[in-house]
Amino acid sequence: MFRKQFLAISTGKATGSVSGMSVRFWDLLFYASFGIVVTSSVSVAGVLLVFYYLIVPAVGGMLFSEKIGIRLMIGWAMGVFVSALGMFASLELDLPTGPAIVCTFAIVLAAMAVAKLMIGASRPGSSTTV
Repeated sequence: MFRKQFLAISTGKATGSVSGMSVRFWDLLFYASFGIVVTSSVSVAGVLLVFYYLIVPAVGGMLFSEKIGIRLMIGWAMGVFVSALGMFASLELDLPTGPAIVCTFAIVLAAMAVAKLMIGASRPGSSTTV
């Protein structure tokens, strides 16, 4: 509903009161809604799982793209794939589901970082750091 405003304040395109937009108001609204979502999610899933779902897909997307749309696609795909893989591992290895998903996120992110390093190293004259 407020995607354009939230994106503007998140990317730094709205400073001060650009085009009549109150940055402080939109910051407050964003952080209030973010706090409500995180608080309600933590009570259901736990702190570590919520943290991993918030941070790891975003980092995975940032590894491979500069564009927000592509980062979102990578993050969403990573979230779906890793969740399914973690639940499968939980079922097959008789592990608790939350920790299995968290460990799967860590393993997949590490593999993505290694892949990024290998892709950067294979390009002549590139110095890629993760």
